Amino acid sequence: MISTRFGVAVALFLSLAALALGTLAFMSVLREEDEDVGRLVQTRITNAYQGDPVLFALDEFFVSRDATGRARALYIYPPGHYGHDRGCRVVWSPDATFDAPSGQAGPGLFIDPCGGARFRRDGTLLSGPADRSLDYFGTTPGLDGVIVDTRTLFCGAAPGGGGGGTPVPTATPSDETCDRVSAGKGGA
Repeated sequence: MISTRFGVAVALFLSLAALALGTLAFMSVLREEDEDVGRLVQTRITNAYQGDPVLFALDEFFVSRDATGRARALYIYPPGHYGHDRGCRVVWSPDATFDAPSGQAGPGLFIDPCGGARFRRDGTLLSGPADRSLDYFGTTPGLDGVIVDTRTLFCGAAPGGGGGGTPVPTATPSDETCDRVSAGKGGA
């Protein structure tokens, strides 16, 4: 009697173990095929927020404001060779200013510590080796604040062409999608 019960218990245990391993293998295959990265992030920051940009490190963006006061979600990696290939992250410096002859850019700049590029609060390229403004995620108003969609990354606008040293900033965003640096695609 004991051997029959023992045999049934072992068979049941092995069946459940095989089912669990099969489910695990199936889920890992589904996860590898899923190329979508990102999610919807509910922030408590509204378009009325007047403070410094807020870093959302887990989701790799800053929430800042553009020239019209609208909230923007700026990707933390600077565009171009210096940012993407090296995995550097821009930092917000509230006391930094831009000393250009045009006098544009007030206090507070995003700075690329690796390449030296400088960006306005709205992500517009002011100077440095970056080839465009900061990349960004789409935002929509939510009940408690702005909702950031980190599933699609949009390329920052190319400089407006100044015919010389410093690019002329432009606030016109691009609708072109960009590749991410993070999430296992190079970078930190």
